[in-house]
Amino acid sequence: MRLRAEVHRNDSQILIDSGLDLVPGDRLALLPTSYAQDARDDVFVSSYDSSTGLVTLNTSLNYYHFGAAESTASKYRGVDIRGEVLLLTRNVLIEGYDEEAWGC
Repeated sequence: MRLRAEVHRNDSQILIDSGLDLVPGDRLALLPTSYAQDARDDVFVSSYDSSTGLVTLNTSLNYYHFGAAESTASKYRGVDIRGEVLLLTRNVLIEGYDEEAWGC
């Protein structure tokens, strides 16, 4: 997920993609968007509006995070510099099959 608008220190709402299945209690991490590699936030979802992408957080943010409505890849040589938002609550199960008995 990417931030769709910038957020500032002490903000308690963020705008991300709409149509996701976030629920209250989901844990999110907002990654740094500056030279300070420790400028990250670890928060929990209080509410999520799936039609707008507005997330209300359980606490206010400690750091600024850059966001924009559209990708910045065309301006920065193919790199989208909008802040990344990670969902830390759920596990991802990757299932494969034993191709030609190689055991993987």
